[in-house]
Amino acid sequence: MKIISVTSLLAALMVCLVPQSFAEPKTKRGSDPLILGYIEDAHVGKLGLTMKAKLDTGADTSSLYARNIRVYKKSGKNSWVKFRVIGKNGRSIRYDQNVVSFVAIKLKTGGTQRRPVIYLPLCVGGVSGLAEFTLADRENFDYQILIGREFLASRIIVDSAHTFAAEEPCEPAGRE
Repeated sequence: MKIISVTSLLAALMVCLVPQSFAEPKTKRGSDPLILGYIEDAHVGKLGLTMKAKLDTGADTSSLYARNIRVYKKSGKNSWVKFRVIGKNGRSIRYDQNVVSFVAIKLKTGGTQRRPVIYLPLCVGGVSGLAEFTLADRENFDYQILIGREFLASRIIVDSAHTFAAEEPCEPAGRE
């Protein structure tokens, strides 16, 4: 009779119970999630604007610091949003994006705030993909971006003891 260790049994159960979408990370490094610090430089949008990001396992979605946020209807149908994003080096990019949805975010001071949700390309530590962002005025926060679990899941493991641990750069961005 063969004896199976508890660790082996748990590992086998985890493989069976984890959905396939989570089992296959979307990293250019292959199948292993990348270990990064809780603060990293992130590159946002097609032009790869560099911003200081907090990798936040307590947040569902990611949040982007945007200025001059203006929601409007395009052709009287779908909601769109115009906004400006400013990177670490002061470089500024204007966006005009389709709004995917709106979410109500609980505020520290109480109450909620309605925020537009958009998709933008995101790269951190060489891991890239399309990220769902809520747009917010983060002027009073330390970090321009919060990267939430929706982007981190199966791609990145956050080591809270380190900052700026990324060794792989993001691919150079193309021009819009």
